Amino acid sequence: MEPVVVVGPDPDGEGPAEASLTDPRKMASAPSVLAFINTNPWDSFPDARGRRNRRWHSGQPVDIHSLAGTRGKMRSSMNPSNTSVWFDAGGRVRFGHQPDDEPVEATNGFQVILSNGALTVGEGGDRHPRTAIGSDRNGEVLWLVVVDGRQGGYSEGMNMHELASVMKGLGCWTATNMDGGGSSVMGLRDRDGTMKVVNSPSDRFLGRVRIRPLPMVLTIRATRGARD
Repeated sequence: MEPVVVVGPDPDGEGPAEASLTDPRKMASAPSVLAFINTNPWDSFPDARGRRNRRWHSGQPVDIHSLAGTRGKMRSSMNPSNTSVWFDAGGRVRFGHQPDDEPVEATNGFQVILSNGALTVGEGGDRHPRTAIGSDRNGEVLWLVVVDGRQGGYSEGMNMHELASVMKGLGCWTATNMDGGGSSVMGLRDRDGTMKVVNSPSDRFLGRVRIRPLPMVLTIRATRGARD
């Protein structure tokens, strides 16, 4: 299997927008995709009065925050940071990057929550839906975690300390908190070959779960030869 970042269409080329919001299931629709999760934080652009439209809709142009790219081509870049989560040419996951690094697949999170096997966040804090990426000491084993939240009687979500504790319990040596809230989503391809969202995203429309459009996702794909 291999990690591949999928970024939504670029609506303005060299302009300020880095992606158009797209249904994550569409971005993960290639037959080789086995799973996907959301990744980077992002936001809309302010209008002439400084107001931002956060009633997210497909096709909306947005700014991806921090490092984002695929196949070695960065759609969004940033100065060196310890919150980036990227993959090298050998498919090994790395956390944090320096100017001379050459990410092949690149994403970025909000905060490192586990480093060298130790929690880096204190107890307490608000509970929300969360997405996290973690790995073992060698960057050879990858954990993708999505926590539901904001749903009374089902799931309140987690604070950072609780999330970090889960990642450590899974066996992670390093872990980063990615974008969360209504963006937290995980999809898996079932035995029938259908890609399905397997968590319960917190956005709602007319009382039903609404899958929020996103600027990008991290997919896990079958390597060539294992699946067309």
